[in-house]
Amino acid sequence: MSNQQTMTVLVQDTVNKHLVARSKSVQVLQPSDSQDLESALNLFVLASATGLPEIADIVRSANQKHHLRVLFIREDIDPNWLPQMFDRANLRVMRNTLVHTNSVVPKRVINAWTMGAQEQLIADATVIGDRLLVLSCAMEKLEVPFDSLPALKRISIDERTNFTIDDDGSCLYWENADIHLDLDSFRYATDPQWKQKFESLKSKHNQVFGKAIATLRKQHNLRQSDIIGLSDRQVRRIEQGDGSTKVDTLRLFAKAHGMDLDDYLDAVADAIASVPEEFNLSSNVEKKEIKSINDLSKQNYYKP
Repeated sequence: MSNQQTMTVLVQDTVNKHLVARSKSVQVLQPSDSQDLESALNLFVLASATGLPEIADIVRSANQKHHLRVLFIREDIDPNWLPQMFDRANLRVMRNTLVHTNSVVPKRVINAWTMGAQEQLIADATVIGDRLLVLSCAMEKLEVPFDSLPALKRISIDERTNFTIDDDGSCLYWENADIHLDLDSFRYATDPQWKQKFESLKSKHNQVFGKAIATLRKQHNLRQSDIIGLSDRQVRRIEQGDGSTKVDTLRLFAKAHGMDLDDYLDAVADAIASVPEEFNLSSNVEKKEIKSINDLSKQNYYKP
């Protein structure tokens, strides 16, 4: 859904009516607004478990037309009775059903769709055994083994559940391990097509990353020979993007610039963002993809 398309929010659960406000792009309706609901192309439903019968026909119709984006159901009854509440409404649990106990997740999802960022932001996540289950604001479900990413491997078993989700859903954060991971990181681990795309862009990333390293070196008035521990030839190959750069090598660059590793990597990222025209990126999409790869690489390759 683009930013210009209208969101229609059906509010059956008045407890959560504060989550949405009418605007040019957001239409807020009640169950009695049947004519407007029938024509809604992007429908979001805020309902309580006990109120499902009131909106069941609307939900079924919208889902059959592929117009139902999310059915939010607030637990206002013992969760053991949720299956009976669906049966009472003659509804089945759909892939875009989201059961919640407070307004945090619905607010995050609705805000993401309002911004047109539902495919980039995380709605919710949980841990089951050795796997991390992640739900995007677009209702995409990812099941990520903890051994599928180097960053996740660094998280001890006891710490796996000790994460927070940024308020806007931009990433999961394990504070004790100092690890941030976004949806693209999890797609890399679970989606072969996305991983193939990542690998095809990795060569481009290496070139961009190398040029950023060269730009930063010149900004600090350093020569290639000033990177102590590396030969001029090694520095030249790195700056030309000839392969990935190991963490120990990047520490040498950081030291030559008088920075610690994290600050140096942030400075390289800033160099890419501030002067993208120098790197001959052909489109805003490509720039965004390169940034995503750089962020993912910082988690998976460059940090110890």
